[in-house]
Parts: sequence; C-alpha cells; structure tokens
Amino acid sequence: MINLNFMKLQLGIQSVERIQVVGKCIFLHNVMMRGDLAKINFGKHVVIQDSVILRPAYTYAVPKDSTNNKKIIKFSPIQIGDYVMIEENCVIQASKIGSCVFIGKNCVIGARCIISENSIILADSIIPPDTFIIANSVYGGKPGIHKYETPETTSIIQKNRLLNYYKNFKAK
Repeated sequence: MINLNFMKLQLGIQSVERIQVVGKCIFLHNVMMRGDLAKINFGKHVVIQDSVILRPAYTYAVPKDSTNNKKIIKFSPIQIGDYVMIEENCVIQASKIGSCVFIGKNCVIGARCIISENSIILADSIIPPDTFIIANSVYGGKPGIHKYETPETTSIIQKNRLLNYYKNFKAK
C-alpha cells in the first residue's frame, strides 16, 4: 500500500502495489519508479528530487530445474532507509541505500550497489556496479572512489536537514 504525504504530478510509477512507503516521503516531478520489475521499499522522511529514475538491478540466472542451461533475468528489490535525499537527475540501481544518506545531483548508482548509513555521494559521481560503500564515508568522481570519512554527527545533520525540508515543503 502506498501512503504518500506529498507526491507531485507527472510521476512514472509502474505497479504501485509493489512500492511500499513506510513514512512521510516527498517525490517531485518526473520521478520514475519501476515497481513492475521488483519491489521498492522506502523508509520515512525520504526526499526524491526531480527526474530521478529508480530501476531495480538485474542479473542472469540459470534455473535449477533447467536442462538446457537457458538463462533468465532476475530483478533484485531496492531498499531505501530513513532520512535519505536523492537530488535531481540521478539513476539509481542500488540494492540497498542505508539511513541518513545523501546522493548529489546527476549521479549514477550502478547495479546491485550497497550504500551504508551516514554516507554521502558527491554530485556528478558514477558508482560502478556491485560497489559496497562503507558507513560514514564520502564517495565521488567518475568512477566513484572513497574520498574521506564523514563526521560522527552526519546522522544528526541529515535527520535535521530532512525534517526541516519536510516541514518547510510547499506543494505547488
């Protein structure tokens, strides 16, 4: 069941019954969520900016009962934690985005990436597929590499930022 507090028009939501929103979230213009491919779960106080694409990653698998080794496509779900902000023009294929994560604008997050809590992805970064981003870290560049550690107060800063964003948000 989808229970959104703020959702602007022109969203591309495929298969709404496979998209689960736990708390207050904001989805802005032209956000594309491909729930028809796999389940997408959102935590509370998530903000998805304009023109973001959330597309589940896929892998090829051979069924156990297959006699001809014919491969099938298998999509993996996306799990997004609490207090996450994804800025505009991003393409997200991550398997998991932890809580208190900030993803800058124009980023591409490769297939099956795992972004741990309290992490920051700098703007214009490309994170390669299957990257594991450790907690409390900053990644950036093309390809995205570890730049430095975030301060211990990152979770508090991110929570306050998103609570204020939500409080001051005016739907047009």
